[in-house]
Amino acid sequence: MIPMTAFDELALIYDQSINWAQRLQRELPLLRNLIHDKKIARILDLACGSGRHAVALAREGHEVIGLDFSSQMISAAQVCAQENDVQVQFYVANMEKANTTVKGPFDLILCLGNSLALLPSLESLQQTLKGVYMLLSRGGYFISQILNFEEIQHSQFRFFPLKSGKTLGGDEVVFVRFFEPFTSSSIAHLVFTGFIKRGNTWVTQTHSQQVLQLSQHIMEGQLHSLDFTRIELFSSYSRQPFSALESRNLITLAQR
Repeated sequence: MIPMTAFDELALIYDQSINWAQRLQRELPLLRNLIHDKKIARILDLACGSGRHAVALAREGHEVIGLDFSSQMISAAQVCAQENDVQVQFYVANMEKANTTVKGPFDLILCLGNSLALLPSLESLQQTLKGVYMLLSRGGYFISQILNFEEIQHSQFRFFPLKSGKTLGGDEVVFVRFFEPFTSSSIAHLVFTGFIKRGNTWVTQTHSQQVLQLSQHIMEGQLHSLDFTRIELFSSYSRQPFSALESRNLITLAQR
């Protein structure tokens, strides 16, 4: 078994603090509508994390495969699938290697939670999107969600609201997240600290994560270069219009 790193533990604690019922209620309708309208059956969830989206879609009768680079997250996803009595295939692999890890075609590929921005470079992004294109069926769809750094740079946003919750063991946890001062137009660094109350003592874990400063211009350029036939941009899962200088989130729906 691969030993858990400090970042793995912090990521798992953060995942456990998320109100997943509320988040899925907000995000799933867009996926359901697309699946219903296009008769989508086979789905790939890239950077699936603890598997909540994959399991929710599998519960609705779809064939779903999940892929994540973290073996700890994949273990959590397997537990989630068992608890919900569904069959989901999960693989430990980087997104860049998706097309050599799983066999297509897929009718729908997801990559949510700003996961594309965690790739190490724009070249890795290009490789990942090329793999997505190769894995999609003709007419298949790719949905991604990222932070829009054109708006973030414009507004000079740095500090996320405090987030609190509890671990599965019942420990109180508070998360502080902020971007280091921007010194580059291509790379940002997100500082991520968890304050965890264990007994009468608070312990902290801090991690600094490189983040690609993605935007409408970058995403559209990458997708157009791969000959996606249709690209739609939204600022929310309810398909609100996207504004480059006003929308913090960028949800991209691309059809092969």
